[in-house]
Amino acid sequence: MALILIFAGSIAGILLGGIQMMFQDASAWTALSTYLSFSLGFPLCTGLISLTLTALRGRFAEQNAFGLYKA
Repeated sequence: MALILIFAGSIAGILLGGIQMMFQDASAWTALSTYLSFSLGFPLCTGLISLTLTALRGRFAEQNAFGLYKA
């Protein structure tokens, strides 16, 4: 899942960096920082949100420590 998020963030970073360079007269360094921000920041934020939701929600009563449901 992390590789998929890194790939999606990379594609978004490349597209937004290209748009910045074409239409907003940004430098290559700005485009590179946009690319790196999305390729690393998107998976990191998604993982932290997932971890937070898991911690806040907790386990259901019918699940054991491994996340499996009782028969």
